[in-house]
Amino acid sequence: MTFYLFLFLVISALGLAKTRGAGSELLLWAVLVGLVLFVGTRLDTGCDFSSYQQRFLNAVYYESVADAISGGEPGFQALVYATREAGLDYVWLNVFCALIFFVGTGFFVRRHPEPLVVVALMFPILIVQLSMSGVRQAIAVSFLMLALVAFMDRKRVLSVIWIMLGASFHQSLLLFLPLAWMSGRRLSVSRVLAALVILGPLALILISDRIQVYGERYVEQVYGENESVGGLIRLALLVITALIFELYKKRVMLAFPDQFLMMRVFSLITFALIPVAMISTVAVHRLGFYVLPVQLFTLAILPLAIFQRGINRMFFRLVPLAVYATYMIVWFSTSRHAQVCYSPYNSYLFGN
Repeated sequence: MTFYLFLFLVISALGLAKTRGAGSELLLWAVLVGLVLFVGTRLDTGCDFSSYQQRFLNAVYYESVADAISGGEPGFQALVYATREAGLDYVWLNVFCALIFFVGTGFFVRRHPEPLVVVALMFPILIVQLSMSGVRQAIAVSFLMLALVAFMDRKRVLSVIWIMLGASFHQSLLLFLPLAWMSGRRLSVSRVLAALVILGPLALILISDRIQVYGERYVEQVYGENESVGGLIRLALLVITALIFELYKKRVMLAFPDQFLMMRVFSLITFALIPVAMISTVAVHRLGFYVLPVQLFTLAILPLAIFQRGINRMFFRLVPLAVYATYMIVWFSTSRHAQVCYSPYNSYLFGN
């Protein structure tokens, strides 16, 4: 746990430091390159490390690209196949996946006035828990972040393209296809409903072959009972962020008009996850990963929008970081998965 906490504190300190202009941009990308190496070169670290390694080794039996992508989620299959055909070892697949994840992260957090603070807030869940285990969904989250950048720029077609590309790694991302319809439009109940009516059925059709699997896994639990206490804790953090945002949304809109629509949409999505939790905590656990980037973005922006200056602003800039530091400490101290999958951290760069 000590190494992870150290990295979190370093990124947090860099995020809180006032660096402007080209220096700020350079620092951001330098940190992200370091995180690519941290995530990409891990050795026997992460709960799905062995299963992805076996999947990679079995890719040698693909006879062609067409054979590789003939199954579901062809983007990841093609990446595995290309890595194998290039004669590269498994570590390179993880490096490429980490590179994709952090490129999307970089372009997304650049839209925040304190990008490294957002990266620090992402560290415990999106970076450690997701990108170091749920590799395919992490890539899908990265493409969602790119779609959100296009969303803020009011480029609906580009938003759709990014979502479709991300869905080639994890089909569940198609559920966010209606998001593209809202880009550049004034948010209203009628427009939200129109997006769901027009694009919602299309998204369901596109993931039709996965709906039964998701239903059996998360609702009927035919593979055994699954509960995610961590998913409920993360949902509680998301809901608290959404409630504070709704309370101060007028101030946020005035201070950050370009980002406001995105934050409002995901605030509403957060509340929609509450009834989902009553059906399946594991489903909330999975869907929450897609909501987290915007809600962490929002959490880091709230102190800047609510407090103009002074000690209150500085104090409340620290509060979100303290909350997620506490989350990480508690998780590492109490979770069996954390102990088995992540401690100690090992890397190909340093051996065992």
